[in-house]
Amino acid sequence: MADERASGQAGQEEGSPAEVVEALQGMLVPLRQGEFSEKIGKISVYVKSSAKSRDLKSLSNFVRFAHLNLDAVLVQALEVLVWRPRLASKTDEQKKAVALQKTFDRLDNPMQAMLEHYRSSSDPLNKYLVAGPWGHEYLRKRKVDLEEYDKELCELLGCGETAAGRIVLSYTRLCRAIDKVEERAMQALSIEVS
Repeated sequence: MADERASGQAGQEEGSPAEVVEALQGMLVPLRQGEFSEKIGKISVYVKSSAKSRDLKSLSNFVRFAHLNLDAVLVQALEVLVWRPRLASKTDEQKKAVALQKTFDRLDNPMQAMLEHYRSSSDPLNKYLVAGPWGHEYLRKRKVDLEEYDKELCELLGCGETAAGRIVLSYTRLCRAIDKVEERAMQALSIEVS
């Protein structure tokens, strides 16, 4: 009996799709400001739709669109926070990115090396690449959790209280929350099917 209650309480803590969506909406509302409002609004719509999906294909599509919009709003926030040198061409950017990648590929902990590189480099293009969209994409490919990186980066930039900074700081938690919505919605669908 006690075991049944414990497992029932654990199930309640996990939350239904609607409860998980509500928790995610609570995270999105404070981020819905100014230039970021439209994409944050789209994330909200896709997440709500995913929780109401009646089949796995539409669920998967809604979750994918939620993630795509979240990635787009992260890039938008990074473009606001990290200064990009105007004189740097796309070719310059690609050459530097290749050189940086070769350097970081040799390291077990690229995150700390990238933060140190940002602190010590006097080259504005290097700083932009490491702290901006390229650096985030590189760390994602290396399977590095961005939460700690973003926290330290926002401290370095002194931007934690800005709208863009709050988006960067919330990115990893929002990714996890979208995945949790997908997981709960899939569970609900499998219960309906069985």
